[in-house]
Amino acid sequence: MQKNLTIDDIEEISQAGASAVPLPTPFDLKLITKKIPIRYCEYKISNLADKMFISESIGISSKGILFQSLSEFKKGTLLRIWVEIPDYWSRKSRVVEYKHTEAPTFFQVLSRVLSSEEILKRGTKFQILCENLTLDSVDETILEDYLNSNGVK
Repeated sequence: MQKNLTIDDIEEISQAGASAVPLPTPFDLKLITKKIPIRYCEYKISNLADKMFISESIGISSKGILFQSLSEFKKGTLLRIWVEIPDYWSRKSRVVEYKHTEAPTFFQVLSRVLSSEEILKRGTKFQILCENLTLDSVDETILEDYLNSNGVK
């Protein structure tokens, strides 16, 4: 279970930048090759769903996400990522004791960009590696169960 970050923690991470801590590699993050739809954007309090970019994960775990983007992000940039697991609410409703009138189809992750590599010669696509900074423990369990249930581990 990860510590929940406060606004002060997020600002401190943002100010310190990526050079303040050693950067994990995809191997350290133990990414599992799995395509899961995601939405992402640079972290701002005022983010709107219709302003988010759409992609899918190349590799994912509770520790990080690897995906392709048409936009380049600087190392250390904070991203808001929505992970859209199939039947997300039916999976979550088995674990929690509350109900929703409009069942969510995704969970949110606050991530920090570790690397942004150009993958096409003209810089039209980038491979983005992110480290997850906040992930709810229930959502972490649901993600791990989903990855394990599909024979992916």
